Amino acid sequence: MSAPGVVVSNKKTRILFMKYHEAADQQPLSQKAAEKLGIFPSLPLLQLAAWVREAGFPIGYIDLHAENLYPKDAHSRVADFQPDIVALTAKTLGWPAVIEVAQMVKECCPNAIVVVGGPHLSIYPKESLTWDCFDLAVVGDGEETFLDICEAVEAGASLDDIPGTCVRKGGEVVMNATRAVPKDIDKYPMPAWDLVDVNRYHCLTLLKPFATMVTTRGCPWHCGYCSQVYSDKLRFRAPNLVVDEMEYLVKQHGIREIVMFDETFTIGKKRMRKFSEEILRRNLKVKFNIRARVDTVDREVLEMLKEAGLRSIHMGVEAGTDRVLKIMNKQITREQTERAFRIAREVGIETRGYFMVGYYDASPQDIEEMINFSASLGLDWASYSVATALPATDLYRIAQERGYVDGDFWRRYTINGGGPIPQLETETFTAERLRQYRTKAYLNFYMRPDLIRRKLSKSEGREELMEMLGGVTVLSEIVKSTLTKAIPSVGIGKWGTV
Repeated sequence: MSAPGVVVSNKKTRILFMKYHEAADQQPLSQKAAEKLGIFPSLPLLQLAAWVREAGFPIGYIDLHAENLYPKDAHSRVADFQPDIVALTAKTLGWPAVIEVAQMVKECCPNAIVVVGGPHLSIYPKESLTWDCFDLAVVGDGEETFLDICEAVEAGASLDDIPGTCVRKGGEVVMNATRAVPKDIDKYPMPAWDLVDVNRYHCLTLLKPFATMVTTRGCPWHCGYCSQVYSDKLRFRAPNLVVDEMEYLVKQHGIREIVMFDETFTIGKKRMRKFSEEILRRNLKVKFNIRARVDTVDREVLEMLKEAGLRSIHMGVEAGTDRVLKIMNKQITREQTERAFRIAREVGIETRGYFMVGYYDASPQDIEEMINFSASLGLDWASYSVATALPATDLYRIAQERGYVDGDFWRRYTINGGGPIPQLETETFTAERLRQYRTKAYLNFYMRPDLIRRKLSKSEGREELMEMLGGVTVLSEIVKSTLTKAIPSVGIGKWGTV
């Protein structure tokens, strides 16, 4: 994996990558609270940018969120760049904001080809193209498909039959042949970090400046609430190439902490050993944090990662009873959770747990047990969310079958360009009651005297103090959202074009 650098453009097709204002994804928090939680770079777009630049295409990049821009603010910059292709990526909750960006592009550069990909497009590609501001949708891993699109535009060839795309043909939206999942991900260059100012990104609990990375693709687990849709086939980047990118980020951008955004970083003890040994061999001084499953860590793994620079581990717990964990198809137990966090605490690694309020067939006793369990684990941080039936999940299928949501809500949301986000109500819980439980969980966890004493004892520097103050802001917003009983809604116009 080569480092990004100056590449001589030998092609005329100009490609502009644009990241939408991601505060749209942070429902039901206000924009103020969402900004406190963090602004992150878009790895998919930076990855694609590096890939097509390596092929000789001239590129540009605008991060609307990091630059605090809304679509109308970027109008002149898009017009000045005069792109032939504009590339966007979309998550489901952010879909209305992505539409606004695409509409702005078509307004100022009507001949530009707008290509959209990302998780949402792998679920509702045809529905997404009912919006004529998009010309093509990319389904699945994007590198090979997007490069084929760029090469076709460069050659003046048809875009109708490129595998891995959804297109309009004669007024009809058609899904083309599926593209094979790429097995070798080491051939792709590292993201084009030189296109962004890393100092624009921030997160409540991270050292600045920070960067994000992904070292694997795919997930073999099928948790009932997760809409990970690309592939269940695991593919790994070589440890030496991962450390190459880490070293580049440290030496060229002064990065102090790296967030590994893999679904599960700790798969394969042999891989973890090679990764840790490579960092130590190079004497690379940088902190990193990871996402993991409680059943993929043990003392040996955590000790070697800690020695290499691991600062924080994030693990999904979700429920406090084995019964609900089984309903979720989480494939872990309370005992495994207790063991994993105990070892992490003993090794000296900061911990964060994630918990879910209101899964179907959960009882009030189950939720109370989850609240108490989360407070008993000795965590440094905890995050609680009300269960949301995201598209392409078992939870969504069950919610439709039982009438918890009105038919295929997310399909209508895609076609309509937004709408009120459905709050999962069951025979047992109203949406208001679930929000109250979430608030109770946050207050129970963060208002504990032992946790406050522990955080104050560690807050000797400005960064730690700012973490605490930011956390108070987010917590107050969560409490306020419960008191106002607001049901979040997103739609066209919310993000600044009208």
